[in-house]
Amino acid sequence: MTADEKKRMLLLVRAVENLFSENCSLQTVLASHRIAKSVWRREVDRLMNDRELKEQLHAKFQHLYDEIERIPEDSKAIEELLKGLPIEKKRWN
Repeated sequence: MTADEKKRMLLLVRAVENLFSENCSLQTVLASHRIAKSVWRREVDRLMNDRELKEQLHAKFQHLYDEIERIPEDSKAIEELLKGLPIEKKRWN
């Protein structure tokens, strides 16, 4: 793995880490407002199993799938994937 590929891979891991952190933060907010986990978990499960919502979400990322499949070089595919991921948000605290 070249230094440039390593840098891009670290960006990917950082993006996943940020998404995980955001998810944990949202769960903490729900818990701090005393919303029972069984209540919001049921709603999350309902949304995750909603076929129409899944299709809409997949459509939002379809261009990335297409682009990655089209590019034969792995490092270019990683670069294209990274362009579509959310950038790290500045912390307010």
